[in-house]
Amino acid sequence: MNATSVRLTTVAIGFVVAAVVLTGMLALVGFEATFAAIATADRLVLASLLVVVACWFGVWAYTLSVVLGILEVEHTPVDAVVLFGNVVFANSVAPSTYLGGEPLAALLLSRYTGRDYETGFAAVASVDLLNYAPMLPLAGIGLLYVVTTAVVGRTVEIALAFVFLVLLALMATVVVGWRRRDRLLTVAAVVLGGLSQKMDAVVPGVHAVSPATFERRLGQFAANVERVSGDHYSLGLSLVYSTAGWALLSGVLWLALYAVGHAVEPEVVLFVVPLGAVSNVLPLPGGLGSVEPVFVVLLVAMTGITAPDATAATLLYRSGTYWLPLLFGVVTVAVANVPVPRPTN
Repeated sequence: MNATSVRLTTVAIGFVVAAVVLTGMLALVGFEATFAAIATADRLVLASLLVVVACWFGVWAYTLSVVLGILEVEHTPVDAVVLFGNVVFANSVAPSTYLGGEPLAALLLSRYTGRDYETGFAAVASVDLLNYAPMLPLAGIGLLYVVTTAVVGRTVEIALAFVFLVLLALMATVVVGWRRRDRLLTVAAVVLGGLSQKMDAVVPGVHAVSPATFERRLGQFAANVERVSGDHYSLGLSLVYSTAGWALLSGVLWLALYAVGHAVEPEVVLFVVPLGAVSNVLPLPGGLGSVEPVFVVLLVAMTGITAPDATAATLLYRSGTYWLPLLFGVVTVAVANVPVPRPTN
């Protein structure tokens, strides 16, 4: 079994597990009541939902365009949309979403643009970090709202506060790690080089990569990320657009709830959407099977709506923000594999 078949098997297993989880959730909530709520959803509101989804996609595609511009990767607005579709595809099929999808997304980006893999990985990693950066303050605002106004029970409040503290600790770890990146890169190169040499001895088809080569490539990656972080104006602009993306995603959930007959406070969706995204770190493709139960539990606890209605709204939200972008990503990946002529200097 080669590496490609192993990856495909991992993706397939992830989708099977997600399907089992979703089926179990629907069985617990009630298939008939959930699909009845979906069937009676307001069609005009659903059309508006699709418009907001398109705006979210365009906003985050522009964030990628800004990062590509900093790295001097030649591209057009259409290229940015195609490349962001590739990123969404990779994050939607890989386990643990961003953690698992970045290597594939970087490969697709480097092939399409003709730039080296390290530049592609730096672009993808920077965009993911920028897009996730507003998640913590938005979740904090929502948590403050929950603690001060919503009646969800002391146990739920403690659990939500714990999740927020974990997010804060992760962000702090990233900041500290970046400040000590030179030492960490050296250690990572030694570890990866040693693992590569051991795998070369026991796994057919795997070629050893020396620690020096790893250190050079990691150094190039870090240098590209430094270029992105050093352009303060463009970085601030990217953060504005990434925050707008979260607001639009929250708007999609609000419209999904409104479509099934519930107008909730904006603070609720501003909290539920970023907090639900935390479950993307689980080894499931695009958070499929992990995001949905989190959304349903939070919506029922915070708004008091019925579980079938919360499930229906969640499925409508995920249809617009997961399944449609995934299908679009399939198209952009196919486009990206077509040779694109690049201007020569």
